[in-house]
Amino acid sequence: MIKIFQGDHQTVQSDINTWIDVYNPNILQIEQSMVVMEHTIVILLTVLYEERAIGSKVEYKMQKYKK
Repeated sequence: MIKIFQGDHQTVQSDINTWIDVYNPNILQIEQSMVVMEHTIVILLTVLYEERAIGSKVEYKMQKYKK
């Protein structure tokens, strides 16, 4: 799955955590890329996952952007 976000890291972190809560995937790998475009940050998340049976809780925490 590839998701593209525009906005601050807290909004992205909240959105991806909501997706995790709803689908409860077994996340194998997450790649994060950021591009600064004038006054906006565009974030690209590539998530490799498998479906999982109901079980333990998983959260994603964004890496903060460093200039």
